[in-house]
Amino acid sequence: MELNTQFLVDRLVQRMDVDRIFLFQFLDEGRKSPHLLLVVNPIKGVSVRSVSPIIHLCMADMPEIPFTVIWTSDWVSQLKKGSLYYTYASLPSHQLYQSGKKGYPTVSNKLVNSLMEMFVLDYAQGKKVADEFMVACYSFRSKMDFFQATVMLHQFVMLRLKGFQSMVGGAIGKSQNLEHLLKVMRGAVPGLFEIFTYDVHSTRLLRLLDSSYLYSKKKDRIDILEEEFEFLLVQCQALGKAMDDMVDFMNDGVAAYRKKQSDRIAQVTQLGGSVDKISVVDRKQNNNIAVDSPILKDFSGFPWPQKYKDDAHIIIDKIFSSYRPEQILLVNYQSAGLSKGNPFQNEEVHQSDGVKIQLYLVVLTKKNLPFSFRQRNFGDVGASMVFLDLPHVEKHLALGSRFVNIVWEKSWILRQKSTFHTHLKAQQIDWSDQLEHIKSCSENAGSVMRNLLMTMTDAPQLMPDTALLLLRELYIIGIQTYVQCAIGYIPKNMDLSDLMDWSAVASTDVIDGIMNTHDLNKLILSIILKPKDIWWKSPAMDMDEKHKTLIINQARAIVELYERLLKGVVLSIEQRIVEAS
Repeated sequence: MELNTQFLVDRLVQRMDVDRIFLFQFLDEGRKSPHLLLVVNPIKGVSVRSVSPIIHLCMADMPEIPFTVIWTSDWVSQLKKGSLYYTYASLPSHQLYQSGKKGYPTVSNKLVNSLMEMFVLDYAQGKKVADEFMVACYSFRSKMDFFQATVMLHQFVMLRLKGFQSMVGGAIGKSQNLEHLLKVMRGAVPGLFEIFTYDVHSTRLLRLLDSSYLYSKKKDRIDILEEEFEFLLVQCQALGKAMDDMVDFMNDGVAAYRKKQSDRIAQVTQLGGSVDKISVVDRKQNNNIAVDSPILKDFSGFPWPQKYKDDAHIIIDKIFSSYRPEQILLVNYQSAGLSKGNPFQNEEVHQSDGVKIQLYLVVLTKKNLPFSFRQRNFGDVGASMVFLDLPHVEKHLALGSRFVNIVWEKSWILRQKSTFHTHLKAQQIDWSDQLEHIKSCSENAGSVMRNLLMTMTDAPQLMPDTALLLLRELYIIGIQTYVQCAIGYIPKNMDLSDLMDWSAVASTDVIDGIMNTHDLNKLILSIILKPKDIWWKSPAMDMDEKHKTLIINQARAIVELYERLLKGVVLSIEQRIVEAS
């Protein structure tokens, strides 16, 4: 996909009083990607952030790329101060548009050069001090004092951020709050928030950095688990490396331009020409620039109404722009019944027309994320996503793991980064070994479930709340065993409801068996999906003997359902082995 820069410039100039536009390559998660710098003449009563929706509007039908907006006076000030970020972004070779002929300080100015070199030295000095805190962090870690180790991590990141902030030309201030410092730099350097995501799962953990520092100032402590500290350590180290890479990248870009200008001056001088006649503006001639964009696979061959195809494209694009994965793979989709069929068996079930679509996706990322499962909906299409990182996929492909092998061999690639290239090959699955493992797993789980059912039916006095909790345990054992045996992979940290939804990647038998039942059974299911309500609100206290009998009957039905489903899984693998022999 290509970004038509001429169209974009025309739209921006039409809608805003733009002084200059620069398009430059910047590092985003370790790879080059295009960024925009827009220098806009100030508008009375309007903040610089208020123009962002206009820029998004101009890129509505184009690949959206990160951008920074700055008032003209502030931009001139940053160049005079020697800001490395704005100096690099404003190199003449990056300029797409200029409204007037007025000149501004560039990298040829000796004062700018000296200030910029001073900032680089200050950054290196700050990095050296920050590394001393990292050494102390490892020392406290060896003593299992994760609170003090986290305090050292906070100081490490704070020093690195403040040094980096001066490089990009931000106002440093006295704040020691990491979340605030990152948000100040979000506009200029959006890539940092790809590491410190502050999403619903990681926010609590990342805020432990600021909390530990505040408690340390008060000579107090909080409990920090080893797993929490290890997560923070990985994130902080990744942040530090990302900042180092960005500084090196910008510094190399400016240095290369300065060398080029110096060589041109020397060449003209040798030929007896005038240095004043050398053009310091080296503009790009091409109006189109390639953007690091996904390779698209459309849904043209899918038996869906056009509206569903359009909604599916939108939701896939939203997923790609949110997580920037290496690949998005479609493992299966379903409507009233399975549309594609079960990729983990050999059967096929065809779609009925006029029904909503649920996509089951594997999102392949470069590194491990703090979450493994997400769900999204748009219009008539929903998506259940499992996140796998490349090291995990590489390892399990080599081991011949069933789930990763089938995903790699049978999935549709919906989106893929143009920079992603791999030569990974799936090893052959040992179905005989799989069959032995699945038989053992299903038989053991069946025995445990029968024992729990016996406890419920034979207990001399079974309280309703206890009956509900035992029923929930039966649901958990059943769904986890079915997912493990039928699919071969259970995403981490999934609750009961998500597991039931994810099981439909192979078959809707679980959902059909649970939901095609009496309304009272559905009510009981809604209660056990929220165990804290049972613990703290005691809804079971209002149940009588009739309800308790209903719970036991439902428990018996659940045991029979999963025994039937697990036998079906075993039978399907036995048939696969027979057909292959």
